[in-house]
Amino acid sequence: MKRYNAVMAITAIAATMLTLFASCSANTADVQKAIDKYCELNSKEHNAAGGSEKEATSAEKKDYEKEVDDKYFKDNKTYQIILDGMKKCDEAFAVDAQAASPAGGIATEDELLAMLSLAYKDAATSANTYCTLTDQSIAAAKTKTDTELKRIVSAKMMFEHKMEDSYKNNTERRDSILKLIEPCLKTEVQFSHNNQ
Repeated sequence: MKRYNAVMAITAIAATMLTLFASCSANTADVQKAIDKYCELNSKEHNAAGGSEKEATSAEKKDYEKEVDDKYFKDNKTYQIILDGMKKCDEAFAVDAQAASPAGGIATEDELLAMLSLAYKDAATSANTYCTLTDQSIAAAKTKTDTELKRIVSAKMMFEHKMEDSYKNNTERRDSILKLIEPCLKTEVQFSHNNQ
């Protein structure tokens, strides 16, 4: 009888563990989707032109934050993982905002070199750095000398090559980065079109 009880206890423990592992793997995809969507909205907000577009993207991001709170708040572990991912996304934008606005408005040579290594970081950091370099190249085109513009554009091109190399064999990373940099690409094309 004791042996039977021990076998039943082990079976119950194994079944519980399998159930937990199954629920964790199902949640992992949901968690990553939630974080990716937040980073995408963060990128949209960061790259919005201003005025009503900035307000609209900000409102959309706040609505999504509320949706995440409503859906995941009761599951403390999952909720914390999502919040940590969102925090990393916010931190990546904060770092990029500092890099995008150094004392002279354009990154120094050392800052540009430091940005190149960010091509291999997570998708949000890579995309944010790309957007920063895009913003700086547009700013240089508007206000700086040809030498300054060439320096920024050269750094941007080197970063693009490194970023492409970082997702060469990873279609999921590529798709994530391309989705995050889409607003920057639109801004760049619009600037280019308006200045022809």
